Amino acid sequence: MEMLRTENITMQFGGLTAVKDFNLKLNKGEIVALIGPNGAGKTTAFNMITGVYKPTKGKIYYKGRDITQMAPHSITKLGIARTFQNIRLFKNLSVIDNVLIANHLHVKSNLFEALLRVPKYKNEDRSMMKKSMELLEIVGLIDVKDEKSSSLPYGMQRRLEIARALATKPEVLLLDEPAAGMNPKETEDLTKFIKKIRDDFDLTIFMIEHHMQVVMGISERIYVFDYGITIAHGNPNEIQNNQRVIEAYLGVDDNA
Repeated sequence: MEMLRTENITMQFGGLTAVKDFNLKLNKGEIVALIGPNGAGKTTAFNMITGVYKPTKGKIYYKGRDITQMAPHSITKLGIARTFQNIRLFKNLSVIDNVLIANHLHVKSNLFEALLRVPKYKNEDRSMMKKSMELLEIVGLIDVKDEKSSSLPYGMQRRLEIARALATKPEVLLLDEPAAGMNPKETEDLTKFIKKIRDDFDLTIFMIEHHMQVVMGISERIYVFDYGITIAHGNPNEIQNNQRVIEAYLGVDDNA
């Protein structure tokens, strides 16, 4: 089943073309990576898919529905969640409160009912707490639920950000450099963790990542960007042996 598709999406900033004619297809249950040198346009592509930027041209479809002009919160509510390259937790709030906030996306009670704490809201509030606790148990953060999020080790902060995204009940999860800043042990644990949440939550995952150990270890397919253009697409073995990809990462000697 096709979950997400882009048709020739392009993003221009004045005279600069950050992404040109990107065609992406994600099928249900896949883990697909987007790689490329710094400044290649990877995060710009994420921003278009999640509604932060509106493409200069092209279309974006989620389960066949055109979401190109939708606002970010509407796209999240449909079932597409994301994390960020730079961790964006509510640093002064506890771990559990960070997850609870994300749960509010699907609350049906209105502000008036919440202020009066009517039975409908109280029931939803209890349900949100239960679901948040269950989520923290799954991601291994239940023992630090009352800790301030900024006090957590880096690897745990990454897990919390992913847990917060999972609380929005996504079907497609976009991870922007989830292994950034991690040591080798944390990177290894993250690789296992991504596979686990894909299976446990029946997710389709699209990720940007520079750590080739992570990319090659869990991706079924890989797209490669260079200067905003897709220069390769294939399975890990095909990408590893693609001369154009090697040149984009390592450069080429003019005298070679």
